[in-house]
Amino acid sequence: MLEIPLSGIKRIEEIAKSSNEFVSLSQGAIRVGGIPQQIKDYVQTLMKSDVTDYYESCWGIKLLREKLAATLSTQFKTDIAMNSVLPTHGCIGGLSLLYLSLLNSGDEVIVPEPAYPAYGILTQASRSVPVFVSVLKPKSDGSLGYEFDIEKIKAATTPKTKIIIFSNPWNPLGIIVPQSTIRELLTWCEQRKIVLIVDEAYRDYAFTPDYQSVMPMVSQSEWLVCANTFSKNMAMSGWRIGYLVVPQRIIKALVGMQDALLNCLNNTAQFAAIYALEHPELTHHFHQIVRQNLDLAMMQLQPLIDNKIVQTTRPDGGFFIFLKTDQPDATDLGMSILNNAKVSLVPGSSFGPSGAPFLRLCFARDSEVLHEGISRLVKFFM
Repeated sequence: MLEIPLSGIKRIEEIAKSSNEFVSLSQGAIRVGGIPQQIKDYVQTLMKSDVTDYYESCWGIKLLREKLAATLSTQFKTDIAMNSVLPTHGCIGGLSLLYLSLLNSGDEVIVPEPAYPAYGILTQASRSVPVFVSVLKPKSDGSLGYEFDIEKIKAATTPKTKIIIFSNPWNPLGIIVPQSTIRELLTWCEQRKIVLIVDEAYRDYAFTPDYQSVMPMVSQSEWLVCANTFSKNMAMSGWRIGYLVVPQRIIKALVGMQDALLNCLNNTAQFAAIYALEHPELTHHFHQIVRQNLDLAMMQLQPLIDNKIVQTTRPDGGFFIFLKTDQPDATDLGMSILNNAKVSLVPGSSFGPSGAPFLRLCFARDSEVLHEGISRLVKFFM
């Protein structure tokens, strides 16, 4: 029997949801007012008809695929074909399709880490082998430093390597991998027929002009996949809708797998995504709120940084702060904070071997909730 462990994120969040006494800064859901009311109102009008009542195509609603292809092509000044776009059950659903379709038992997936836990967990679910490559590189003065070292990835590659995957902006580090670096890695992957998956779930939360999406590169390569979701930019995490942009040579296999696993996607969520794409102005304020929350969080955490209780670097994207503690493994410390301060943080060990000394804090919360959570955290230590 294949036993897949529950991720540390889910374990902590289950406790945080068990009582109103907890402040959750753990799970990476954006909670700054919820899905805009206009989108909810639109969905209510759908309930007066039967448009969402029946099975849809396992390819996804055609209008959503057309809208995604057109929106992405315009936004990134490229040419994305509808037949390269596949709506999925959130980003995690898309990654599941890729892993189950592309991997055989014993194949290897390179996961630069600390990384989103699902990358390694899905590898195990596919009966394949995760190969973790740390991107941590302390600076000469002992402060935190990160480096996406292509040479380390090359050294970890074997003939069994079938996938390399990372997020950009990076969960949980908040770093941004330059497009030039990704292009170099892609060339190397193409030569070895390795699929490079770039998860851009936090694309709309890049805080530096240096960020560039890989979207223009997808139509130019048979070995590059871009994954995304409506959970972050549209706050639809509970509605489970995402998408892949993939080489057309593999999309039929992914559709067949989606049919086998799900039959079809949630129709209501697909129509809501169409409406959201047609009204991008409804969620522009999310980026501003999250950026302001980052400023607030860094200011409140400063006493812990000044007193060398934690180390961290200001993220360039995403909505997480990765806090390095003085513990070799911060799991017990995180539980102590949870039990005594009633604040949930994710233990860094959930993100890979080199993440063990860290705790991840999500600042995509209403400002009052964020302020209260970090105030409790500072009081716990000081």
